Amino acid sequence: MAIPTGSKQADPLREALEEYLSIPGMKAALLISDQGLMISSVAVEGVDTASIAALAIDTVATVQRFGLQVKAGYLDTMRIQFDKLTVVLAPFAPDVMLALVATAGALGVLSGDLPSGRQVAAGASQPPSKSS
Repeated sequence: MAIPTGSKQADPLREALEEYLSIPGMKAALLISDQGLMISSVAVEGVDTASIAALAIDTVATVQRFGLQVKAGYLDTMRIQFDKLTVVLAPFAPDVMLALVATAGALGVLSGDLPSGRQVAAGASQPPSKSS
């Protein structure tokens, strides 16, 4: 059955990503499959989300290989700081990555607080640290 031209179907992923655009300096938020395909995205005008999705996967794969080679473990969250942009790549779910793109320095507070996708997916929480 065809959807009438004037109707809109709700996209809960897109709606969730739109909340990121309320962060000052945020330019785009994307969910990317492990194959580099864009699952959902929101962006301000002029952001090439398709290129970001394709390049993010290659970048993560390279850094992941580096981490495993030097026995650092699996990649959790990666922040790339450029002169004009900050990019944060974080696991969202198995086989899905969240990519946030913002003006340089805009994600300073946020990037340190992104939860691990593995923790979110498993519902795990770490016990509070004990002070000596």
